[in-house]
Amino acid sequence: MRSKIAVILASIVITLLILELGARFYLARYGDERQKILYLYSRDEINEKQTLLQGLAYLNYGLSTAHDHVNSLGYRGPEIALPKPADVYRIVAIGGSTTYGLFLDLWQLAYPRQLEEMLQRDYGYDQVEVINAGVPQYSTWESAVNMLLRIPDLEPDLVIIYHGINDVGVRLTDPDFYDGLNTGKGYWVDLDDPLPPGVLWRFALKRLGYELPVAYELDSTFKRPDGIRSCDQDTSGAESVCEGFDMTASEVMRANPPTYFERNLRNMIRLARGMNSDVLLLTWAYSPLDFPEAGGGGMIHRHLQDGVDEHNDIVGRLADDEGTLFFDLAASMPIDEQYWVNGVHMKAAGTAEMARQIAEYLAASGLLAQKE
Repeated sequence: MRSKIAVILASIVITLLILELGARFYLARYGDERQKILYLYSRDEINEKQTLLQGLAYLNYGLSTAHDHVNSLGYRGPEIALPKPADVYRIVAIGGSTTYGLFLDLWQLAYPRQLEEMLQRDYGYDQVEVINAGVPQYSTWESAVNMLLRIPDLEPDLVIIYHGINDVGVRLTDPDFYDGLNTGKGYWVDLDDPLPPGVLWRFALKRLGYELPVAYELDSTFKRPDGIRSCDQDTSGAESVCEGFDMTASEVMRANPPTYFERNLRNMIRLARGMNSDVLLLTWAYSPLDFPEAGGGGMIHRHLQDGVDEHNDIVGRLADDEGTLFFDLAASMPIDEQYWVNGVHMKAAGTAEMARQIAEYLAASGLLAQKE
């Protein structure tokens, strides 16, 4: 009897072992990245392979220096000389994912690098260097702190500020948590708890309804205040509705006016001047068309367009009030599909066109010629 039980147990163990090994082989060979994160990778492997961002004191988060395309200072691109060489005219480009260059395969295709190459190649400004200080999901809240605590070390001669849609997203939050600290976004949480080692174990837990804390999306690494209502948008009707608030998206936007967007931009301008840096403000460009890939038409909804247009009006007015350089990119950037991934982010052709227009503007301004 005991021998039969032993044989049965051994058979079960061997079967499970074969299934485990088979599942590991299948996932390693054919699984997509999300499946590997859910069922295969260890916590350390997840952090190493899929974490583009890392927590930063006072700033919430920034780029992880573990990535090949991120330098030791946490900026996308090559290493940066500190202190700045005397013969270098340094431009720092501030913004979110549209400055960082999300959806572009190479960091060199983001607009800051293309701007540097065009200014050198087409206009002869060999002394110009452009640093990409864009970080996905950064709004003016994060960029203002960045300007205070990190950008001064770079000793910029010119700061380019390019913000738009992420600040609209901040406004689409629970009005009870809309404040100057951007509380509604939440606080960065490092996930360091170990995950079950077995593929079958994880699969069984998932089937039983247990949510594995793997954080394969950026939002899942933020801890939000207790009681905050989520703006789960229903876009099936004529106007988008935030179901969690029982308000239309436009009503939420009106309840959360762009007061802090303007405040943050004005503070960034004054911080730049404290570094003896010039400032170039750009309006935020988008395409209202529908697209078949990468989230489809990211800017097809009227409330998003209205929000960005409202912010762009503020950018233009601030440029007049503060006497900064100003270029209306939103008015001149083509909206054709050949330039855009999803209406929010640009293809390489789009970032090249963006860089070309900015380079032309800077060359015509005479600013760079004065610094030679």
